[in-house]
Amino acid sequence: MDKSMLKYIGKRLLVSAVTLLVITTVLFLMTRLMPGSPFNSEKLSMQQIETMKAKYGLDQPVYIQYLTYLKNMLSGDFGISYNLYKDVKVSSLVWNAAKISFAYGLAATILGTILGMLLGIVAALNRNTVWDTIATVISVLGVSIPSFVFALLMLILFGVNLQILPTMYKLDSPVYSSILPVIALSLSVIANVARFTRTEMISVLGSEYITLAQAKGLDRRTVIWRHALRNALIPVITILGPILVNLMTGTMVVEQICSVPGLGKLLINSIHANDYNIIMACSFLYAFMYIMMMLVIDVSYGIIDPRIRLGKGDK
Repeated sequence: MDKSMLKYIGKRLLVSAVTLLVITTVLFLMTRLMPGSPFNSEKLSMQQIETMKAKYGLDQPVYIQYLTYLKNMLSGDFGISYNLYKDVKVSSLVWNAAKISFAYGLAATILGTILGMLLGIVAALNRNTVWDTIATVISVLGVSIPSFVFALLMLILFGVNLQILPTMYKLDSPVYSSILPVIALSLSVIANVARFTRTEMISVLGSEYITLAQAKGLDRRTVIWRHALRNALIPVITILGPILVNLMTGTMVVEQICSVPGLGKLLINSIHANDYNIIMACSFLYAFMYIMMMLVIDVSYGIIDPRIRLGKGDK
């Protein structure tokens, strides 16, 4: 690896670290500026509230609280829950919820990618036909309709009216009760992948090397699957990373609607309860995943195409 590449990666790591620090600082200040406190129960007197604040160090100046939190966070300690899950370690709460959200995001990405690719291929091979129109309509609907709206429609139709799918998450049947939210989340993936696949397939099918392959007498199936599709999928693969992260950050409302005990539901409940540490940990995890995914993609581009890193001043 040459010096320009090392310099390029170093700069991206530095920018990512600074971005995470800024996000953490802003999140910390925002939680402290929220109205109320984690101890808003009417059953507590003012003296009891002050005692609770002193117990958890919330009576200290904000900058001392921030430095203490930052020091603990760097060692992997995100504190404990103040009232939502009283005195339970936040790291274990977030980890258990994140596993569910990640599984949902991964399942929706895989399902959406497969269906989106098939839809895009069919649309490209049948350009300007009824199949192309159907694929375009599905793509527009997938981009236009938010996942939580689609989840509500499916909940009413399949959960309430037809009663063939559960309306709430069940611990005894996690796979069966995950069908509805996973399908709802996969709609946007289907739409985006289908659009990219269609555009790239049309572009590749019109290229010179495809014409050359056809001139050599290769059959249509070989030309499409071995030559056209392989090259058309490269740009599609690059969008899957951001799509997966966006799914995880976009599952909050869907998880709330379907009562899924994931990261989104945990974050929303912690905001309602003013549970600072859970809010900080969930938000930080979202930001960390997104920035790391962008970092991997950015560095990958720099490795694949040296002009990118040279064009940004790394000469």
